[in-house]
Amino acid sequence: MLKVTHDGVEWIDDGGPLGEIFCLTFLKGVDETEALSRLGGLPDTLRPRTLEEAGEAYLSYEAGYAEFAFALNLGDWTVLIEPDGFQGSLIEPLAALSRGTEAVAVQRHDYADHAFRYAVDGTLVTGFEPTWPDHRWGSEPDRLLGQMRAVGLHLDLDIDDEDEEDDEDAYVPSAYVPALLLAGLITGAVPHPDALAGELPSAEIEPWFSAASPSLSHGPTDPTMVAALQSARPDALRAVAARETMRLASVLGLDGTPGLAEAVATAGRGEPVTVPPGSELGAHVRSWLTRSRQAGRSLNDPFARAKLGDDERRAGLLLGWFTSALNAALWPEPQAAARAVLRPLTEGPPEFRDSAAETGALRTLRGNA
Repeated sequence: MLKVTHDGVEWIDDGGPLGEIFCLTFLKGVDETEALSRLGGLPDTLRPRTLEEAGEAYLSYEAGYAEFAFALNLGDWTVLIEPDGFQGSLIEPLAALSRGTEAVAVQRHDYADHAFRYAVDGTLVTGFEPTWPDHRWGSEPDRLLGQMRAVGLHLDLDIDDEDEEDDEDAYVPSAYVPALLLAGLITGAVPHPDALAGELPSAEIEPWFSAASPSLSHGPTDPTMVAALQSARPDALRAVAARETMRLASVLGLDGTPGLAEAVATAGRGEPVTVPPGSELGAHVRSWLTRSRQAGRSLNDPFARAKLGDDERRAGLLLGWFTSALNAALWPEPQAAARAVLRPLTEGPPEFRDSAAETGALRTLRGNA
């Protein structure tokens, strides 16, 4: 008999404690503290909380619109619970979560896409949007077909037949329910809503401090720059990433931040760099990330919109661009690092665009400087 049945998962569709947006990520053989750490949990925020406490912080300008994750031990697996979150379903964070083990992520998002992801040791094995289960991707997109059929994810279409993409027979309503049941078939356990009623181990999560790689989807789109990146030597890629990061810091007046130049220079030499969230540089990064969130999210917060003037908001949004570039510059894989760092220069706001810097980057990538 199956350990997990439909009755054990249908609570996520009937006004349960997680609402309309959440992500559940199951990790095999990883305890609660380690699971939170892998997601970017900040050690000094680790403590038991209720879902209500996290919800209040998520909506609070004063709290920096902080995002929290909770961890629940299910025996052989630990489940990370992100109310209003989605980090566990993203490719780069999921790869980091699954290194050395297995990870299964189920996302419900009633205003965007639902998601199911199964990864093993840093590789996405199977991914799909549960509403349209015929369209799958990953290293083995058909690996879970038997279990998918068993939970009611009907697979009637040829996934290569684009003409039938909109066939109403392929649509699965409330698809996150069978998706969670599928996760239960893999893990042997899912959380019970009663377990979410009290306090659980939790931490504020900041993906900047996780082991996830920069997104490879973020980078220059200009064909000339793309070609130069693809053909550049690793030392040229690292040199461009380091120089461009410090140029951005200078534009924002941050180049004198303690530890910043040293960290970027170390990464530029190809040496590993870790910025702990409790370090002096880490504290500055956290403050920049908080200001960036406040600048962006307060636009949709009628109680906080007036807390920032136009110039303050612009400065906060620029900090978001910079922290993403800095995170990429410290990444050990030079191709991914340079791609992400060059995005503000080639695709970013006017404050970061500079034709001379772009010409210099091209020269360095091509080995001419």
